[in-house]
Amino acid sequence: MATRPTTGALEIRPFRAEDLTGLLRGGTPPCVSIYLTTHRKHPEWTHDPVRFRGLVSEAEAILAKQGQREAKEAVEPLRALLDQPFWEFSLEGFAVFLSGGSVTAYRLPMPVPECVVVADTFHTKPLLRFLRTNWRYFVLSVSQNGVSLYEGSSFGAGEVELRGVPASLQDALGLPVHDRIVTAHGHSGGHVFHGRGPGREETKEELLKFFRTIDRGLRDLLRDEHAPLLLASVGYYHPLYREANTYPHLLAAGIDGNFERSNGEQIHAAAWPIVERHFAEETERWVERYRESVGPGLGSDRLEEVAAAAVRGRVRCVFAAEGTTVWGVLDRETGGITIHPRQLNERDGDLIDDVCEEAYRRGAEVFVLPPDRMPTDQPIAAIYRF
Repeated sequence: MATRPTTGALEIRPFRAEDLTGLLRGGTPPCVSIYLTTHRKHPEWTHDPVRFRGLVSEAEAILAKQGQREAKEAVEPLRALLDQPFWEFSLEGFAVFLSGGSVTAYRLPMPVPECVVVADTFHTKPLLRFLRTNWRYFVLSVSQNGVSLYEGSSFGAGEVELRGVPASLQDALGLPVHDRIVTAHGHSGGHVFHGRGPGREETKEELLKFFRTIDRGLRDLLRDEHAPLLLASVGYYHPLYREANTYPHLLAAGIDGNFERSNGEQIHAAAWPIVERHFAEETERWVERYRESVGPGLGSDRLEEVAAAAVRGRVRCVFAAEGTTVWGVLDRETGGITIHPRQLNERDGDLIDDVCEEAYRRGAEVFVLPPDRMPTDQPIAAIYRF
């Protein structure tokens, strides 16, 4: 079996919500952002570094056009990625950011629009779509003998490395490992779980201790996440885990069964119908709230109004049309905008992207939707808090 190689000095890691905070803080201009759809399978993945080489050359040309001296040397840290072995272990998307000679790169479990942006700040709209829209979910698989976390999108699911989480019930309770076959029944007003082994019985209190230990281990990993979480476990675990859970986006619907020996494909097949229904309902609720908000003046689809409201913290929810770019400059203190017909220099950014960033910084919900699912024919719309 092939092993996943290390990538030398640069770690290509999965993207997490806390990573967006660092990107929003920006870097030393010019900031280069490159997005590329990648492939898991051979021979498709062999073409990905070739396409990436072309995007790096495009970034070099943009830098040169903007008057940057030594543009070729500036993008050399990006060209160094071409010889890294991680391409063979890609997911569906790849995002890389260059500023001041420093490179940060992420694997994404969803395709992203192929693009190169050179501006004063990083281009993050594809990541906002990744984090805050109807694409991502988590599944926590729990059994007596194993705990696994999966991250998924509409394209599939893959296992996430867990740290600080007990490997099993025995690990959480500090008990010797032994083979158990578990059944549940009522006993003295509660559940007692019999196992085959030294004659012990797992009580509700012991299972709650197990689940609370899992929950504590997940807090750091999921602390800035908004993606829904599903529990995959035998049925009688569900109410007990909910009692222990502190993650605010655990769905009421779960997956019943023992998924100890399941893979990402099986997890996704069980989870996606539930998650897809949840996302559709959530999006429709926000779209309906927008329609109700426009009349009393608590909603707008005028870019200049939404921009001013975003920097003042007035935006509760913002919708952005996927694949739409409006070039210009946003004054991040006043919210004033200047629109240009194209990107004129590195000061120009995607105004839709920039406004979404400012709204996100201040706690707004962000939905990047296909144009035909937008609540208006404009590329942006927002619901105001006041």
